[in-house]
Amino acid sequence: MSREEDIVRAIPAIRNSVSRRAFMQLAAAAGIAVPVGAAAGAFANRAFAAPAGKAATCVATPANDYWAAFIKGFKATAGALNVEQVELYHDNDAAREISQVRGLPTQGVNMLINTVVAAGEVPMIAKLCQENKVYYTAIWEIPAWFTPSDVGDYFVNYMTANSVEAGYQVGKELFKSIGGEGEVVHIKGLATPTDDARTAGLMKAAAEFPGIKLVGGLRGDWVREKARTVMLSMVTAYPNMKAVFAQNDSMALGALSVLKERNLTNVKIAGIDGLSEGLQEVAKGEQFVATNTSLAPYQAGFAAVTLFDALSGWKPRLAERLLYTGSLTATAETAASINEKIYQGAELPFDWAKMSRTLNPDNWDPQNNIYPIDPATQWAGQDGQDKLNPAYADAAAWKAEFDAVTKLYADHYKSGPFK
Repeated sequence: MSREEDIVRAIPAIRNSVSRRAFMQLAAAAGIAVPVGAAAGAFANRAFAAPAGKAATCVATPANDYWAAFIKGFKATAGALNVEQVELYHDNDAAREISQVRGLPTQGVNMLINTVVAAGEVPMIAKLCQENKVYYTAIWEIPAWFTPSDVGDYFVNYMTANSVEAGYQVGKELFKSIGGEGEVVHIKGLATPTDDARTAGLMKAAAEFPGIKLVGGLRGDWVREKARTVMLSMVTAYPNMKAVFAQNDSMALGALSVLKERNLTNVKIAGIDGLSEGLQEVAKGEQFVATNTSLAPYQAGFAAVTLFDALSGWKPRLAERLLYTGSLTATAETAASINEKIYQGAELPFDWAKMSRTLNPDNWDPQNNIYPIDPATQWAGQDGQDKLNPAYADAAAWKAEFDAVTKLYADHYKSGPFK
């Protein structure tokens, strides 16, 4: 056996992913061909070439705590996979967003993670990516009944947290905190499918508490200051309110500041997104009783890994092209631990390379609860079901596919900070 073969075979024994990657880079610099699968010990009798990856993420603004955490996950994953990275911010300007996507080929970008201003932009962005051979993942928003199969292989998948479940779980915690009865002010976000889903979850929870009366319903547009303005009107309109349900943490924190200024310390509040500041408030066990964290750094990181795998030749199954990424409902008992793991540590508690299907074909591990989305459930009651791609037409085949992918991800979920 040659010295080069000895070096290549030594790579899997290096357990630390950073050290392993550095070793591989040194070997490559010395002219030793290192297969992509070497990171996991997945060797074959043919040579592999690492893909020339350059990933972009296009989100609203780094000034928002949620997107700052999202970018942190994106950067960590790009570094772990040795992929170049580009950060783009559309500032909730759809024209700016489309222009940024059109410019990706001139920057050499071949992977894009995108959260759109509004769901209606996804088909255009997906089409641009398909035409320019940019692998694309959409996160959070997508039009009802529109799927990656409508575009092509470069629209790898759509991912979102289960917003109905988040609204339901947080709503129940909030209602229990006020004894299951009383007026609850509802503050909505922007008019998006995600906002609609969180409202649906809240309504589902309210149906289990007949003593709850939901009031308000004004929009804070996901923005803290606008939620403050809404809350100022709500304290006058509903002086007997018992609680406030805000559809994201930024709005919840804005509303909470008004309640504190008015010395309304008996009014409970809850949010969604699990921002660090929100988790810290929940951990106090006082007014802010619950939030649901969609694990923003994980969302970005898992999407980046998926695109890396697609670039490396992996083909997702139909049921892997619409996915829920697991989230957690945080209460006073769990909020501090979640905040420490996701926001406070120097490094994020995920092995990004271990998630990769191409680097670890046999023992990849998503390190979170990932499960497929059934379009018929996700968009039940919404117009346009007749437009659903024919790939889903065979109900029996789709059911078998759905169950198989659900089991696949459950079986591979072996580790992670919230296992």
